[in-house]
Amino acid sequence: MALPKLNSSPKYEMTIPSLNTKVNFRPFLMKEEKTLMIAMESQDPKTIMNSLLDTINACVVDKVNDNKLTSFDVEYMFLQIRSKSVGETSKIGLACQSCEHINEIEVKLDDITVDVPKVDKVLTLDENIKLEVDWPAFKDLVQSGNLDAENVSAEQIFDIMKYCFKAILTEDERINVKEVSSQELDEFIESMTSTQFGKVRDFIESMPKLQHEIKFKCVSCNHDNVTNVEGMSSFLG
Repeated sequence: MALPKLNSSPKYEMTIPSLNTKVNFRPFLMKEEKTLMIAMESQDPKTIMNSLLDTINACVVDKVNDNKLTSFDVEYMFLQIRSKSVGETSKIGLACQSCEHINEIEVKLDDITVDVPKVDKVLTLDENIKLEVDWPAFKDLVQSGNLDAENVSAEQIFDIMKYCFKAILTEDERINVKEVSSQELDEFIESMTSTQFGKVRDFIESMPKLQHEIKFKCVSCNHDNVTNVEGMSSFLG
């Protein structure tokens, strides 16, 4: 006799921030949670990040091209799936801005949003050359090892910006960056002036973040705090 199937999973809806596309998803089950636990125990950032993407692919019912997902897409989507899987609130510790006492704050995960700004994704480098850019895909950042695109060193900027480049536009043609050799791309970047390089860096640093403003009164000194919490790990306690 076949065993009965447990948990006919309910379906929920969320919007992928960068694509502004609605998708349906289910909570993760023990098979996904087991994979996540094993990844966390490995303490390897690349393994952990890949397991987040695997969980999203398993739980999102609709077809999603995960090659197009940015890091803030993955963080937001995983947090939404987690909220329906293990609880819609999370307790985190926040230090008082006055006395530094650590306060335990309960955060509603459904309230956490990603504000995607409207930015120009065609950068003018000079009167003859423009650069078509987009925020780097999560998979590219994982592959390159640059997992924190929000806080990067000057050296990492050179690596990350290659993943942002989509096309180089001249008066006569549109050159697909995927068709350009790595050496040519390096030479193109190294030929930039400080001003041109700064435009690309500003674009990278404009990448949206998972964030939430939290107001709380310190239990120790009664100071009224307002703090902005950023990044998926900050909301998981």
